[in-house]
Amino acid sequence: MFVLPRWVVAVGLAVLLLGGGLTAPVAAAAPPGGGVQAVTTGLGDTDCVRADGVSQRESAPTVGVNQAQPAAATSNGPAVRTGSADTDRRRPRERGGDTSGSVGIPAASMERGGATSGATQADDGDVIRQTQTYERVPAEPGEVAVTLAYEIPDRVVNLEAHVPAEATVTGTDGFERVNASVYEWDETADPATIRYRINPNQTIDKSGPEGAEGRYISVDTGEWALLTRSRTPTRWSYIGQDAVGFNRTVETAGPGAAGEEIVYLGEVAIFEETTHNQTFTLVVPERTTMTASPIAVLDSMTNASNALRVGDRDEQVFVVAAPSRAVDWGVEGYQIGDADMWVQSRQTLDTANNVWLHEYVHSRQAYKTTRETRWTIEGWATYYAAVLTLEQDRIGFDEFRNHLAAGEQPIYSSVALADPSSWTNTANYKKGALVAGRTDVHIRAATDRNRTLQTVFQSLNGYREPVTQAQFLTEVETVGGATVRNTAATETETTATVTVWNETRHRQLFGAIPARIGYSLPPVERSDAYRADSVYRSNASVGGRSPIRLATNETLAIDTVVENAGSESGAYNVTLAVNGSVVAAKQGQIEAGARTDVALRHTFVDPGRYVVGVDGDAVTVVVSEPAAATVTDIAASPREVRQGGRVAVTATVANDNDIPGATTVEFRRDDVVFAQERVHLPPQATTTVTRTVTLDDPGTVSVSVGDGTTATTADVTVSTERTPTPTETTTETRTTAREGDGFTALTAGLAVLLAALVARRRTQ
Repeated sequence: MFVLPRWVVAVGLAVLLLGGGLTAPVAAAAPPGGGVQAVTTGLGDTDCVRADGVSQRESAPTVGVNQAQPAAATSNGPAVRTGSADTDRRRPRERGGDTSGSVGIPAASMERGGATSGATQADDGDVIRQTQTYERVPAEPGEVAVTLAYEIPDRVVNLEAHVPAEATVTGTDGFERVNASVYEWDETADPATIRYRINPNQTIDKSGPEGAEGRYISVDTGEWALLTRSRTPTRWSYIGQDAVGFNRTVETAGPGAAGEEIVYLGEVAIFEETTHNQTFTLVVPERTTMTASPIAVLDSMTNASNALRVGDRDEQVFVVAAPSRAVDWGVEGYQIGDADMWVQSRQTLDTANNVWLHEYVHSRQAYKTTRETRWTIEGWATYYAAVLTLEQDRIGFDEFRNHLAAGEQPIYSSVALADPSSWTNTANYKKGALVAGRTDVHIRAATDRNRTLQTVFQSLNGYREPVTQAQFLTEVETVGGATVRNTAATETETTATVTVWNETRHRQLFGAIPARIGYSLPPVERSDAYRADSVYRSNASVGGRSPIRLATNETLAIDTVVENAGSESGAYNVTLAVNGSVVAAKQGQIEAGARTDVALRHTFVDPGRYVVGVDGDAVTVVVSEPAAATVTDIAASPREVRQGGRVAVTATVANDNDIPGATTVEFRRDDVVFAQERVHLPPQATTTVTRTVTLDDPGTVSVSVGDGTTATTADVTVSTERTPTPTETTTETRTTAREGDGFTALTAGLAVLLAALVARRRTQ
């Protein structure tokens, strides 16, 4: 392995953060069955059901899974770049993965043995592979052992790993300690590992719709454990142009199941259902008694998946039915990361406060909020959990109405949702849900039910930066018009009293499910759904792996998926965005229950790395300058000619690269160019080019073909006798043959006639 001296990479490492780790929490009471102190998180008393719902979503996210930093040039070595991973809980979304996204690996379907899941990035060159393995420590209730292992490619010249600040490190192999929570790779082991123990017991103070009587959100009872994985920020430096990827896998050493963020240690049964481009994995611990059947829970969640046409569908949804009676949980449900969640096993589906659906709705909220729009996180999840349960015919309108009517209570008369300082008694849940429903009603009424609040939801999911109040209102106006915007502004920015609509109004606007139009990208594995057009190739399949690779000036065509899950036809407007900016769009009508592909195109002129997205789905496209095709062989025919003869010279040109290639082929006679041709080739392709040359000088003539870098030569022998042209030869031959044959026949005929006449005269 090539390793740069540490002083060479010093500039590149200057951007890395040392120290840090996670802030030490405050101690709290021990859980039942455990003999250790609990650890309190910094989540406070709001929005606990979504771990990143407040503090992390009010500002721009920190560095994502693998962010390549600018190169640090050195005078004595190659440029050094830096990357980082796991510095933020919620990663950007992407089909097929790589540095801008993730593809979850489904939990193993088992009842015993280890389980594996992961946040992975598709292989793109070299990849750092991190594995977190969790194991209970039966002799020490309240402790979980973690093994953090790294497989590190050769181009990485430095790597540092952070373990939780409160962790107790029990051993390392291939790492040197920098401080209490930071360890530096010393290049002596493969894989390099850090072994540590953590206290999984975390508590929270929570009241409101999702609050429970206890305090725990993560626990080890001594017989089983339910916890969130450790954040292990990793930073590295590497050489080379292509970014070094990062692949994280979460495993259990014994019985259990692991998602991307949540880990259960203990015996489990696993139920799984795949539909609407999502795989739902429901983990039911051996010690759990569920109120709703696992099949019913999966059916309800997959139904919600189909009904919510708001983008941001994660390929993997990981749900644990947390044992309700064994622990004094602090919340009824808890959602973290992209689509990991746990819900207390006693929760039913037949209630307007459907926690199973509440947490699922959170997994579909990809947008970040500002202070003014923060209420939408819990308000919309509460509203949609209730209205989806009503649409599934699990509750009646009266229960639905009473649930939303909680937002009418006098305690909320001084609440302005856009001002969190005015919130009292979980106003963001209760008044927030009521205002969300009213906005939905106003939009449906203004558009004759052709559009709903889901259209606004869908638009917000496309924002890369936190959504401001002005942007929220603009999206409402775009969907429902100026009057609806003004009403939404009044109901969110002032303390105006709001009320629930009646059943007659509900039947008018919700009776038939209006058009529910959703947009998505096809799976990157569908190679024919991604096609390239250029001088190199025509309508060629370029999918099948991530990233998609193109050459400059190639046009990418994508068969975007448009689907209407409603019971009425509607208009669609599907847009293609590149790095967040819309570059193409198509409009049309789609019938109820229909699904169709709509091709969108964009030409990539400049090299670079691009995130191409449709309604929250995204793929990465890497555009490079064309590769250099090469001349690999020459053929000359014939190899022997007379003076003035013509020789066909054929060049074999190959492109052995994974991107299109081009070269200019030069044909030479005794080092003098007699022809040129520009050749364009698709990836991994070969072609031939032929040019003809006339050879007039006798002797051995050298003909060659080259690409400017290499040349291949063949010798042709030219004899001294000039070769007659085909026309001259044919004419001379044909003419000579006709004159000779005609004269001979005439002479013979005359001789016979003369002889006959002489003979007759003599007879007379």
